[in-house]
Amino acid sequence: MTVARFVESLFKEGRVRVGESVGRDGQLRQPTADDLQETKAILKEFELSYRADLSGDPPAVSDKALLWGAVTTFYASSFLAYRDAGEDAIRLALSVPCAEASSPSVCYAVDLTLRFLPDLFRLARAASPNDPLVSVLRELAHQWPLSSVGIAGVEPVDLSSFRDNACLLQLYIDRIIATKDRSRLNEPLICDKIRAAIGLHSELAPELSSYLITTNPQTGTE
Repeated sequence: MTVARFVESLFKEGRVRVGESVGRDGQLRQPTADDLQETKAILKEFELSYRADLSGDPPAVSDKALLWGAVTTFYASSFLAYRDAGEDAIRLALSVPCAEASSPSVCYAVDLTLRFLPDLFRLARAASPNDPLVSVLRELAHQWPLSSVGIAGVEPVDLSSFRDNACLLQLYIDRIIATKDRSRLNEPLICDKIRAAIGLHSELAPELSSYLITTNPQTGTE
């Protein structure tokens, strides 16, 4: 299974197909140049339709980040399906940093595939809470807060990489409301945005509304 076929199945079929990431020799299987080129073409095509559904104007796409996110999500999914990979292989594959510094373009590009991180985390923890994959996925969740909304306890959250992009900030807010992730209500800006989004319809998000009323977001105290 190539990364391109993985991404294609993810977007077009709504379910994941993966191959084993570690060969019989114990070495991590690396995607070929042709595979990465095809993967980029698939992602670029998907991104054109995806951005049309977002609120506001998303940033330009970073190609390097686009591929890094896809390969990282591919490896994470593979380790979830094939549970006998050792911690060394998991960390080797999932601890490779993105080639570009975090920015709105990078966060947006990575998020096209890494937005499935909360689902992978839940499945991995349900299968084996002490699996090293769970620990590594939590580290990714901390590094990429836009993509990890819904994973509780990812603190502190640094939003500086996309805070000034109105489109991505709104996407972040929408995800907090959708997942009822109270752990992300850790600063006044986010709380104000949530209040504005909920407006007079607090019944649509009662858990968040109640928390915002009783808690000081600057201190986390009631």
